[in-house]
Amino acid sequence: MATNARVVYVLGTFPKPSETFILTEMDLLAQREVQPMVAALERGPDVEDERALRLLPEALFRPPRALCLLQSLLYGIGGDARARLHGAAGAWLAERLSPAGPIHVHAHFLGAPTCVGHALARMLGVSFTFSCHASDVFTAGEPDPMEHAAVHDAHAIVACTDHLREHLVEKRGYPEEKVITIHHGVDLSRIPPLDPGKAQGEAIIGAVGRLVPKKGFDVLLRAAAPLVKDGVAKIRIIGEGPEGARLRELAEALEIQGSVEFMGRLPWSDTLDAMADFAVLAVPSVRTDEGDMDGIPNVILEAGALGVPVVASKLSGIPELVEEGKSGILVPSGDEKGLRRALRRSMGDANLRRELARELQRTIQRQWDAKGAAEEMARLFGEAVASGAGIALEGVEGAHA
Repeated sequence: MATNARVVYVLGTFPKPSETFILTEMDLLAQREVQPMVAALERGPDVEDERALRLLPEALFRPPRALCLLQSLLYGIGGDARARLHGAAGAWLAERLSPAGPIHVHAHFLGAPTCVGHALARMLGVSFTFSCHASDVFTAGEPDPMEHAAVHDAHAIVACTDHLREHLVEKRGYPEEKVITIHHGVDLSRIPPLDPGKAQGEAIIGAVGRLVPKKGFDVLLRAAAPLVKDGVAKIRIIGEGPEGARLRELAEALEIQGSVEFMGRLPWSDTLDAMADFAVLAVPSVRTDEGDMDGIPNVILEAGALGVPVVASKLSGIPELVEEGKSGILVPSGDEKGLRRALRRSMGDANLRRELARELQRTIQRQWDAKGAAEEMARLFGEAVASGAGIALEGVEGAHA
């Protein structure tokens, strides 16, 4: 890919605290002389991450939905309301991005970002790729014509785990030759490693993530309650979300509220500092009734790079990173008794924690450095551009932007 090539990243919300992996990807691409430009559907909350602050001045945000629907009439975009909304957003962004000369469009997340990114690439006449993650796929309905068109026109579709790749091919009918796995990885230059398994201070079972059902934090509280009452450990949960009140009520019902600290959402650097005090990171992910579940939670990569041992669910893409009994302890998803046994075993054996943490840290350093993922993404973009896979404007139904 040419030096300083401009690649448009179409995102749902920017900035978004739970999507630091996308910031990492864009930042490392910039270090490879690829210039990411952000086009987002919504403006997110203010953040302190300098990587986001560097991108914000040039970032573009989709106009309000009502305005997009009106503009679709001016652009002559047909179809149902969803098609007109996404088509108009793509046309609006294309008018403003065209002078910058982007040579490729990449969207993150199936759904609206992919549909808008696809429309934008068509308007600009450039190549297109998109990445899929977890809930965007696992909770999606049957593929519709807009999704089929995006898949057809995409040079490639990136899955963040092998498990997700298999799902896209077998459950959604994506062409096997188009879907590739590129694991997110972690930017090791931003995480100072600790001595593996040597947490300081109190014996803390920690958990990090949005307080939503798929994280399984209710399973953790019920599993760990006897350990807390026995004085084996305390619990710290970092994150915020709609399940917060229910989880606090559960801690009270279990009579462990005095030993469970809900720390809320913290800046990324403060989260790292807090994780450094964990004796164990618990990742009790579950599959919800709606089918939502994690892929590979990034917190496992961050904690592992720090040197914190992990007890996690054997679910989705997690076993692709954590090898049972070697670099962590895996338990069946939703198995409270199994999780309790694993936590009690790890909290009672400092040597085990140290060995598991050391092996996970080594695995991440060898195979999960985000620089490698950024190199793969840059290579993919270069291949897409070189293939001449630009998409003709007339591919957008009724578009006359």
